[in-house]
Amino acid sequence: MIKNKKKALELLKQKNNGEIKITFSEISNQTGYSRMHLNRLIKEVEKKDIDNLLVHGLTGKNSNNSAPSQEIEYIKNFKNQYPVISISQFMDIYHEDVIWNKAKQNDVKKYNLKVRSESFFQQLYKREGWKSPVKHKSFKNDSNQHPLRDPSPRRGILIMTDGTPHDWFGNGKLFSLHMTLDDATDEILSGWFMPTECQLGYCYTFKIMFEKYGLPQSIYSDRTTILWNQKDGELTQVGRMLDELGIELIYANTPQAKGKIENKNKVVQNRLLNDIKRFNIKTYDELNKWFNDYYIDYLNKKFSYPPLEEETDFIPLDNTDLSTIMCIKVDRKILNGNMISINNNYYIPINSDGSDFVFYKGTTIEAWQDVFTNDIRIFKNNKIYNTRKIEGHRVDMKKKEQKIIEDQKQLEILLRERDERLKARAKHS
Repeated sequence: MIKNKKKALELLKQKNNGEIKITFSEISNQTGYSRMHLNRLIKEVEKKDIDNLLVHGLTGKNSNNSAPSQEIEYIKNFKNQYPVISISQFMDIYHEDVIWNKAKQNDVKKYNLKVRSESFFQQLYKREGWKSPVKHKSFKNDSNQHPLRDPSPRRGILIMTDGTPHDWFGNGKLFSLHMTLDDATDEILSGWFMPTECQLGYCYTFKIMFEKYGLPQSIYSDRTTILWNQKDGELTQVGRMLDELGIELIYANTPQAKGKIENKNKVVQNRLLNDIKRFNIKTYDELNKWFNDYYIDYLNKKFSYPPLEEETDFIPLDNTDLSTIMCIKVDRKILNGNMISINNNYYIPINSDGSDFVFYKGTTIEAWQDVFTNDIRIFKNNKIYNTRKIEGHRVDMKKKEQKIIEDQKQLEILLRERDERLKARAKHS
């Protein structure tokens, strides 16, 4: 559709003066201008008359703020480092790593480099044919938007969590980012990368949040089996940990129900790959530390907002011993030899001085396996006992494997292999 600027300005002026009742969608349909462009035009209509707007004051002249060719060439060369990058992130990196970087001030003076607006970079992307991986929202047709839920008034009331897989290093290997987000401020609180979405990933993420901010009132997640037992609705080990800490676990039925953290995941996915390269992060061990020590604050300064109320609902940890809560707790019976069996290993309870503590055979105890160190402790009669691992008692699971015969042919092959082994044994005896 051919754009009709004069008609658009006339309709906007009449709408602004209350002369006609017309929606932006109707103006867009009649004139070919997007809602975003109409928003800009109506602001101009309030300041200037239509004739002045139709005849641009700089027609035939270069803008006083237009970039010289040497500045454009510098930006184009800088862009080569980031083949796939959004407009807003490229603008941020250019300003932070060039314009405001003390080490680059000679370049800034030599090429007359300046702080440039997002519209400048938008035009440059369009002119150079650069593609942005981020699709910007369109306001065309005045489409109805779903009303957003008001955020929580204070930090710590509602924390959203999610695990999302992505190829963070661009090497074809997916790792899952377990992340927490405060509903009151849209602040990322903690994150941890693991090969898959898992119990340990969530535990690391929650522990970092607890130690940095305290205990929140509630955590909002999807119905992942790590946090939700689908069979009987009983608490999982992680769910039990949160319950012991007094944190309510709330479940979302659909991804759309936790759209805020889904959107934040997209922000992290769109930006982190370039920033990993930019900050020379090489491994996931480095990434986990850097993400929590630096990158979270870096992103929050750009994308978070202050809470409606300054008070916080986070509860300080104070003397809470997380090691007694963030562990796998299972019931076991004392076996012969004063031992318990955990994961095909055997452990003996010991006193604080290292001597054995003897339980009666058959005594039911609660075994605690630390999720971070895998250390085993025993809890009985409100006392905690460390344990000593008995070496050499691990059960070889391969010896317990049973061959499953699915048909007669497999049986014949198995018997033939057995006969050959017996012949070879007899030959060498």
